[in-house]
Amino acid sequence: MGLSLYLVCAYILLTPISAFYLPGLAPVNYCKAGEDNGKSCKNEIPLYVNRLNTEESVIPFEYHHFDFCLSDETQSPVENLGQVVFGERIRPSPYKLSFLHNENCKELCTKT
Repeated sequence: MGLSLYLVCAYILLTPISAFYLPGLAPVNYCKAGEDNGKSCKNEIPLYVNRLNTEESVIPFEYHHFDFCLSDETQSPVENLGQVVFGERIRPSPYKLSFLHNENCKELCTKT
């Protein structure tokens, strides 16, 4: 009885400690611009766009089929087969975000 109670208590205590790993989702360190402090940290936060859904139609729309500002980057992030099949094509956005840097209003592009 004592050993089984000990094992049950040990299992209950160690269960919340278990973790999982999702491939491709490793933690990223961010820091202010110019503050590296010997750590490998990034300043720019990548922002991506996805499809646009509507309640009036079943078909989702690709973000770049509309007259939105386009990104200068041509390389999209790596996607798995499920994302491609379900139409979740992730593309780089023209928005530039920097860690711990506030900007209220900035011109993104000019359309004529």
